[in-house]
Amino acid sequence: MKKLKLILLLALAGPAVYAQQKADTVTKTKEIFVNAGVQYLSNLTYAGRRDESSVPVLLPSLTLVSKHGFFISAIGYFDLNGDKSGTEGLSVTPGYVFAFDAKRYYGGNISATKYFITGSSPIILSSFNATLDGQLYANPDDIVKLSAGISYRFNKNNSNDVVNTAELSKEIFALKTGADKKSGLKVTPTATLYAGTQSFYQTYYTESQVTRSVAVPQKQTPINILFPNQPKQTIITQTVTQQNQREVRQYKLLAFSGSLPVTYNINKWQILFTPYLIKPFNQVDYVSNTKMNGLYFLFTTGVNVTF
Repeated sequence: MKKLKLILLLALAGPAVYAQQKADTVTKTKEIFVNAGVQYLSNLTYAGRRDESSVPVLLPSLTLVSKHGFFISAIGYFDLNGDKSGTEGLSVTPGYVFAFDAKRYYGGNISATKYFITGSSPIILSSFNATLDGQLYANPDDIVKLSAGISYRFNKNNSNDVVNTAELSKEIFALKTGADKKSGLKVTPTATLYAGTQSFYQTYYTESQVTRSVAVPQKQTPINILFPNQPKQTIITQTVTQQNQREVRQYKLLAFSGSLPVTYNINKWQILFTPYLIKPFNQVDYVSNTKMNGLYFLFTTGVNVTF
């Protein structure tokens, strides 16, 4: 997994997205909302990327959201890799969600995440130290929502990367329940484009001129017989070709993701299921230095309760 040096999400959008949802519906009668939940992710990815060693994970979470938009969230990471399953660590994310208008048609969020994940973990996030994230959105008249985000990643190998996202989504209520008609079944078709920096090793060749001395066999002469340890030498120049590798970091298109989040609200409870279809671009296998751009599927499912 450490070979995947690219760079920024699928799972980590959760704290800011949830805080944004709660800030949209918060009332003035309560100062703090608490949300506890657990989510199963069939294959933990990052910016549309996955590694061959990636595993399904269980993500328990706890989020505190104030009516002013401040929030702090903690997520645990448990890989579900058969008899190798285990606790991999956690992340902590403080942040702030905001709106530019009373109806919250325009706004955004900012957050910072610190990771405490074991270095030997098979999950893709174990190479991170921290990330800084920001997002702006526009949803004029609640017709369609356009979001643009940026994430700056601090890696454990002292190299930093940046990832940008552009997302288009639309909330569709299939069923509304409750007195306020804010509960029920909702689907949100979403298309996401990822672009950012990634590192790879480029092979190149250099040629150099090398001088060397070569012993020249001598004919038998009276001088050679008298001085047998004095072979003659000649100096020649040779062209030497050497293979080298260097690390290259480039900003490229990373992936395209199509998803269909399905949410069912029952009073304080929320049941979620989201299938994803992801097409990576310009992805490099750092073992063979070949491209791996096949289409793949994953899904998340979980439950939250707010109190």
